[in-house]
Amino acid sequence: MGIFDFFSKKKTADKNVAQNKGQQNQNSGLYSQSSNIEIFKPRSFDDVAKIIDTLLSGRPAIVHLLEVRETTAQRVVDLLSGAVYAINGGVSELQKDIYIFTPNGVRTN
Repeated sequence: MGIFDFFSKKKTADKNVAQNKGQQNQNSGLYSQSSNIEIFKPRSFDDVAKIIDTLLSGRPAIVHLLEVRETTAQRVVDLLSGAVYAINGGVSELQKDIYIFTPNGVRTN
């Protein structure tokens, strides 16, 4: 998926959010126009909780795992993959050791 595909999907998600406004709480996990993509460089598992909180609030997260050991990086990806599965989100590898995790309403296909 290219960067322009991401923005076109964002517009579709924004339209869906606007249609569902009033029916769902703003923190329902749907991506909204006011959302920003957060960038994280976790150094420990405590940082993973912050990333999960970001996803639960409906914001996508780019996660750089370049500065952690390979075993730690795999555990971080495993935990975050479980979190996005639970909220019906998605994950894509942008390049080696850099991932984007998205909440419900944003697809990275």
